[in-house]
Amino acid sequence: MKCPYCQKEMRKGYIPNWAQPVQWIPEGDKPPIFSFSAAQRAILLINQFRPLKAYGYKAKAYYCSKCKIIIAPTKE
Repeated sequence: MKCPYCQKEMRKGYIPNWAQPVQWIPEGDKPPIFSFSAAQRAILLINQFRPLKAYGYKAKAYYCSKCKIIIAPTKE
């Protein structure tokens, strides 16, 4: 996917929907084991601590390192 601002190719990844800090994780990387930590190569969106980990879904998202923007397609 091309960035709509700079036209650079965006990195494919996802945003997990668990109890971890809200973060974008590159495709192929796994989220951290502990709910209070971020993945090693994650891009944090919101840093919020939650002591318990809950499993959930993940949303596809693309990251442009030049513009520092994340784009996530919606269902509709």
